[in-house]
Amino acid sequence: MGWLRKKKEKPKSDRVAKRGAKLLEELIEFGHGKSNPIKFFSADEIRNATNNFSDSNIVSRKEFYYHWYSGKNGNHPMILIKKDLGFSSLFRVDLLSRDIAVSSMVSGHKNFLKLVGCCLEFEDSVKVYHDVKKHYKLEISEQTWKRRMKIAEDIATALAYLHTAFPRPFVYRILSHWNILLDEDGVAKLTDFSHCVSIPEGETFVQVEAAEGFYSYFADNYISSGVVSERTDVFAFGMFMGIRLLLGNESFSEHYQGEEEEESEGGFDRKMKRHARNLLSTLKEDRSTEEIADPKMIEKMGQISEEELCQMKAFRMLSLRCMGPSEEVPTMVEVAKELKKIQRSLFNDSSSLSSGQTQFNSAQDISSTVVLSNQT
Repeated sequence: MGWLRKKKEKPKSDRVAKRGAKLLEELIEFGHGKSNPIKFFSADEIRNATNNFSDSNIVSRKEFYYHWYSGKNGNHPMILIKKDLGFSSLFRVDLLSRDIAVSSMVSGHKNFLKLVGCCLEFEDSVKVYHDVKKHYKLEISEQTWKRRMKIAEDIATALAYLHTAFPRPFVYRILSHWNILLDEDGVAKLTDFSHCVSIPEGETFVQVEAAEGFYSYFADNYISSGVVSERTDVFAFGMFMGIRLLLGNESFSEHYQGEEEEESEGGFDRKMKRHARNLLSTLKEDRSTEEIADPKMIEKMGQISEEELCQMKAFRMLSLRCMGPSEEVPTMVEVAKELKKIQRSLFNDSSSLSSGQTQFNSAQDISSTVVLSNQT
């Protein structure tokens, strides 16, 4: 059957040309007429840098979706290489091109990886990043309460930057802990902009063909209408705060591992929606925060201080505000600012917790202090 497989495969030169043309188009569109320089690596350079994709070079992986490799070559003593696999490749040229285009625009910010370039020669997509510091997969179960708050602030800051730093705001759209890496200093980095969309100037939303991502199962309006706005990210981030970081909920696949359910059309969606409702009701239940918080994290903490308890309560309230009525939903800039205050000075401002609001200095330029100061 080898001859049949070869017949179906596109010649490498055609594949590279098609991808290169699409990438240039996306770079110019998202860069508003300006293309950021990136390096194109050959397949041999990538193989040499990763010892032919050796398992010993793997930094993080999600089976069937992607592998992250550490590597090096002559010009870059430390690089990080992401190879998309199977379900995430398939190969969607538009997704690869968008990811590279947006990555090239946010590379100067500390909560994103610095893009070096890509390789268009493989069937699977390959992207290359600077790796001055070692990076690790985010394992939420291993993170202390203090670290979870800092991760939340880092990702909120990254999303706020996408929303405010460009003439046309970017909506990340599909937030997942799988797309977050931690460097050796514990700084969280948001990756994978494949499903990012930009909102046209003068508009507040954009229509997409289909809702995607785990958190879309919580947002009925997103599912039914396909309307994407900055609030789409705020809602998903609220769920990330509450479900992943506070409750410590495992991934969906782990949650349902071993559960038997008759496979039928729409069965998976029904299961997801049921799971979503259960998680959301837990966050909203009239139970103490320490009672619903990740039991493994609580056990490791031992005695919870009054300050830590205040922080958890404020964290929970903020996550619920992110998912609240549209007229009350904060912006990502405001969320990042509030998370910073929860960590640093909440204990002295606990009187503000009853309303779920943290007091801000109205004369302070939030955009510049929270977003722009986080650029490197």
